[in-house]
Amino acid sequence: MRKLASPQWALLVAAVLAAPASAQTLKIGAPQPMTGPDAPFGDKFKKAYSMAIEEINAAGGVNGKKLEIVIEDHQAKNALAATIAEKLITQEKVLVLTGGRASGQAMEIASVAQRLKTPYLIDHPSADMVTTKGFEWVFRNNPTGSIYPSGFDAFIVEYPNAMPKSAAVVYDNTLFGKTIAGAVMKFLKSKNVPVVAEEAYPVNTLDFKPIMTKVKGTNPDYLLLMAVATTDAILLTRHAKEMGIEPRAFVGFGGGFGVADFASQLGPLAQNVFSSAAWSGNPNDPRTKAFYDKFHARYGIWPHEHEVEGYAAIFILADAMKRAHLTGNLEADRDEIRKALAATDMTTVFGKVKFGNWTGPTGDPFTNQNIYSPEHSVLAQWRDGQLLNVWPKAYAETALVFPDPGARK
Repeated sequence: MRKLASPQWALLVAAVLAAPASAQTLKIGAPQPMTGPDAPFGDKFKKAYSMAIEEINAAGGVNGKKLEIVIEDHQAKNALAATIAEKLITQEKVLVLTGGRASGQAMEIASVAQRLKTPYLIDHPSADMVTTKGFEWVFRNNPTGSIYPSGFDAFIVEYPNAMPKSAAVVYDNTLFGKTIAGAVMKFLKSKNVPVVAEEAYPVNTLDFKPIMTKVKGTNPDYLLLMAVATTDAILLTRHAKEMGIEPRAFVGFGGGFGVADFASQLGPLAQNVFSSAAWSGNPNDPRTKAFYDKFHARYGIWPHEHEVEGYAAIFILADAMKRAHLTGNLEADRDEIRKALAATDMTTVFGKVKFGNWTGPTGDPFTNQNIYSPEHSVLAQWRDGQLLNVWPKAYAETALVFPDPGARK
């Protein structure tokens, strides 16, 4: 009987089995909040990553190698996000990072990625600061905080009689909240719109009635809200409406205003609340519609900005890995992927992607920020439990409702 394996073959098999996972798969690390108050966001991105990776692997992977996502829970804690990022880089030996969820966590991850020379593709965190620090290892596909209000800005300028007579601005004291609030107030002031109230609050505040009492006393024409946490967005809206604040428009800016829990927990109180945030793809585009239908068929939920951002990020990274000259040397491969990301020029379901260095709306210089970011902002509105794009008209899924029927007459 012939021998089934020679000594040399046995040694080869043993070597393959002993090889690190990174030699057999291409590992992407993703710090996300999988437990705690921001867990719904972590779950959104987990679903999006998983679907993208399964599709890419089913189509042959990246030059014959499979992608693998390694998600670690940072519990929405900034310090833990830094620890998790370092663990993914030094222990899990990931080639690249994505994720982060909130801007504070992303800033920590970006600092670690820069120090340890590992590419980090931001898929959702939006504070301008993360890509204005000059980090050469950090890239961002989605719009920044100062770009988030672009859909809202266009609406009040272009829609008949939509320019606010006054506005109250309430925001959380995170990087996310302060960045967006600053950009919104700067734009309002440029249009001579009085900001009659400006209130900052700590994340996960349980009672907004004292703040809303102050806001109600100013009788604002618009109420503008920034909340990174879903619970904050829900309570802000609930307490404002229960206390009888009746502006022509309630406008949230992404974050907690863009998740299904907002509508499911508020019910009728969510109706007609706007959200100005990252553009999630043109729903009138057949490819985007196909993605929406596919995601809904698999998970039973309609995707929006977070899911599209996470899904697109994996395809951007896969594209860079395909173009990179990977040799199995971890440090060299990370640098190759960084170079490939810098040369990216593609279109995803999220939109066009090309990273570059340019000056943002606030005058700060961006590094490795998607140059098409301003094109991706949209104004959406909650209608019967769905968040639907309403502005600009070319990308609207339904006609907008303005002013709010519940506004003071």
